[in-house]
Amino acid sequence: DRSEFIQSSIREVEFHLILSIVLVVLVILLFLRNVRSTLITALILPTSIIATFGAMYVLGYSLNNLSLMAIILAVGFVVDDAIVVLENITRHMEMGKDRMTAALEGAQEIGFTVLSMTVSLAAVFIPILFMEGMVGRLFREFAITLSATILVSAVVSLTLTPMMCARLLRHRPAAEQRSEER
Repeated sequence: DRSEFIQSSIREVEFHLILSIVLVVLVILLFLRNVRSTLITALILPTSIIATFGAMYVLGYSLNNLSLMAIILAVGFVVDDAIVVLENITRHMEMGKDRMTAALEGAQEIGFTVLSMTVSLAAVFIPILFMEGMVGRLFREFAITLSATILVSAVVSLTLTPMMCARLLRHRPAAEQRSEER
């Protein structure tokens, strides 16, 4: 009976997915040293992953080890876009702009950069789409799932991240922030 092996394998991949999310959030907290900023990026992760599951459903893909492995690998890519947008919005807030203006201008200013990063990351997986044979068929779903996660991440980073920044970030002048760091 292979079902026990398959179920244990899926449970193992699910554990690693949760572990990777926890580790990414802890690293973000360690480097940003701001709970609100970490909360914003932590909420981006499940949103992007759930949207990826929706894209997989629309494409007719199954939930298997390769597609779950693609999502695990994409966890780092997902927060990458969100952090770039978040940092630019924070920069605008430090320049003295209110939260809403900083979110709108920061997202608009960095939008093309996020879009170019996303397209270049997704382009890396194009050669995998053209692989032939059994290996090509196996990794095609992997490549498309990973690319879909990266594309969803860009959309979420340019829509949900600025909205959450406008609602959750506190406005602190740069001089006040520097004095706290000392």
